[in-house]
This record gives sequence, C-alpha cells and structure tokens, in this order.
Amino acid sequence: MVARVVLASIDGSPVSRTVASVARRLAERLRLQLVLLHVISEHLVAGAEGARPSPSEPGPEPILALKDRSLNEELLAVHSLVSELMESGVKVKLLSLSGDPARVILEQAEKLAAVIVLGHKGGGILDPRGGRVLKKVIEKATVPVVVVSANLNQEALSEFL
Repeated sequence: MVARVVLASIDGSPVSRTVASVARRLAERLRLQLVLLHVISEHLVAGAEGARPSPSEPGPEPILALKDRSLNEELLAVHSLVSELMESGVKVKLLSLSGDPARVILEQAEKLAAVIVLGHKGGGILDPRGGRVLKKVIEKATVPVVVVSANLNQEALSEFL
C-alpha cells in the first residue's frame, strides 16, 4: 500500500502561498508527507522548444517547460515557494506535470493523496465562468478536498490548525 500524502495544487499565484501554508500545517497535524503539485496546461507545453524532462523519480514523467514569459514567471514563483519551505526545514516534494489541471490533480490524488488542498482566487464558486478546475476536483475527488480562500485570515487558521 502506498503511503498517503497531503497533495496541494499550486500555480504560482498569490493564493499558492496560502495553499502551501495550509497544506504544510495539515501535513504536520496528520503526520503525512507534503507534496506540492504544479500542473502546466498541455496547450502551453505542446511543441514548446526548450521543454525538457526533469530529473527522473518514480511515478509520472515530470515536465519543466520554459516557453513563454508568463509560464517562466509562474515556474519561478513555484520554485521560490518550494525553496522557502525547504529552507525553513519543511520536507516537501514538488511534482511538476503537464496536462489538463483537473484531470492531473484527480489522477495524482487517486495515487497519492489522503487529502487535496486547492486555492480559490475569488468570485462565486458557482459562477459558470470561473473555478472550472476547482469544481471538477470537488465533484470527482475520492478523498477530502480543502478549499483555501485567497483572503484567508491567518489568525483564524492558527486557531484551527
């Protein structure tokens, strides 16, 4: 049986830092490993010059794509967040994969997760124009899903976790 992890999906946006913080606290509380999952949409890496495999580890083949400026900024933010966590002593693993974000999150959750942590950037969760990945993961996940708001009160979090 595979040891289960806290799987946190991050995308380099400002809410990713809060997602990682909540996931770190959950992992500590539940005594589970923390895995941060960064999914790059397939259309961003399809035929990308300079895309190359990351160092191999068991599991799916990671992709590091370096094609456009916004993607580079996203990757820098993700790697900066992981570095900060590691430097503060947090044991964390980063999976950087390409594909449909909801599908990849659900596949990795099925293989690895005891719980999924996702961010919500704002707007109505029922708004048909936004939150497509979040809605699909909530609807199809077979493990609990924790949704972290972009305006989460850190003091309230400290009382909870």
